[in-house]
Amino acid sequence: MFTVKQIFKESIFILFLTTVFGIFAGLFLNMVEDILLVVLPLVVILPALNGMIGDLGIIMVSRCTTALYEKVSVSYHSRLVKHLFKDIFPIAIFCAVYISIIATFIAYFKGFYFDYVTLLKIVWITLATTITLVMVVFIVAVVGSVYVYKKKVNPDDVLIPIITSIADMASMVVFSFLVLFLF
Repeated sequence: MFTVKQIFKESIFILFLTTVFGIFAGLFLNMVEDILLVVLPLVVILPALNGMIGDLGIIMVSRCTTALYEKVSVSYHSRLVKHLFKDIFPIAIFCAVYISIIATFIAYFKGFYFDYVTLLKIVWITLATTITLVMVVFIVAVVGSVYVYKKKVNPDDVLIPIITSIADMASMVVFSFLVLFLF
């Protein structure tokens, strides 16, 4: 049974780290604030993109953690990790395109006029952000799971908040740079 003191002791560093990630993410969003207000689909995409990448990261960490507890090898060369990547990557690509198109249509019904060039830019930004972050989150999930497990700590407890914060921060950073570049 955990005491409040134990939970606080184990959680305070993770909470501090994730808060710092959130602050940096907000700074990058501030850079593209004017563009986001003009290109409405980008505002609709960002929360969906953050959620999708965070959820995919949670799935990755969970699968790696389960494998470690079942004494299955977790390394870049293991069959489990290759299979996990082959499953996650196409889902991420499909969701990125789906999110882009749905966000554009939602924005259209809210009065945003778009042409196909704008739609292609939006899809490209979402795809590039997704591909970049799935790879980053995948590396953190695999390496982090093994590292934390070796420290005799449950990787789910440590990595899920870190992965979701990394996904939030990094998606806003990559997204912001791509928005600045294309718009």
